[in-house]
Amino acid sequence: FTPAYVANLKARVDEKVGTLLDTMEARARDSGGPVDMVELFSAELPLFTLCEILGVAESDRPKLIEWMHYLERASDTMRKGEEIDPAFFGAFVQNVLEMFDFGKHVLQARRRDPKEDLLSAIANAEIDGSKLSDEMLDGSWLLIVFAGNDTTRNSLSGTMKLLTEFPEQKQMLLKDTSLISNMTHEAIRMVSPVIYMRRTATEDAEIRGQKIAEGEKVVMYYGAANRDPDVFPHPDRMDVTRVNAKDHIAFGMGPHVCLGQRVANMQLE
Repeated sequence: FTPAYVANLKARVDEKVGTLLDTMEARARDSGGPVDMVELFSAELPLFTLCEILGVAESDRPKLIEWMHYLERASDTMRKGEEIDPAFFGAFVQNVLEMFDFGKHVLQARRRDPKEDLLSAIANAEIDGSKLSDEMLDGSWLLIVFAGNDTTRNSLSGTMKLLTEFPEQKQMLLKDTSLISNMTHEAIRMVSPVIYMRRTATEDAEIRGQKIAEGEKVVMYYGAANRDPDVFPHPDRMDVTRVNAKDHIAFGMGPHVCLGQRVANMQLE
């Protein structure tokens, strides 16, 4: 996640973006109608980038896409409180077992033969002189597969939606592409792809008159912070020239700030 690595990764992402756009253009030409950007672009680019960072072989990448499909469908079903189809549940369990088995296999292989990728870094990381336990490796594998995918996909799709809602901002970008870098911060501020995070208060506190007792659960909504009118004037309006667009907290802050924010910004840009 260092600047040098991200710069090297950008060249591969640039090439992939070109290929995906060519595919969209060809599909539109052949069908004579609109094409689905989410399916053909937004869902594809983050998975490509994630696999490049992880070091997942080209031949194994379709498996990752399949596993993500099951994980996200299961997550949506539980969130909506829908009845679970027994056949889907069986397939979901099977796919999750396959996913963890694959992760174990690859991580153990990286311990024996490290490469220049993130899986090697995780497999060989040490805490107090000991390598990570199998449970920690499983957790790291699952977290990475989830963390770098849907957030970037939703940022890509959400940004394009914003540019259709604010056509004058789109025209400004077309006339002056140097604005794109700042636009990515403004877009992430408005999209805020991570909805919320929950924490437990470690001591009594009071924020703007709201008392919070030690031990109480506190939910932090990123979208509310990123559209705070005290920080961002006219917060519901997209402004690609916004001076403090970088002040958004969509990636969190402090010691737990998103490790992959440089990669996410690079893909969106």
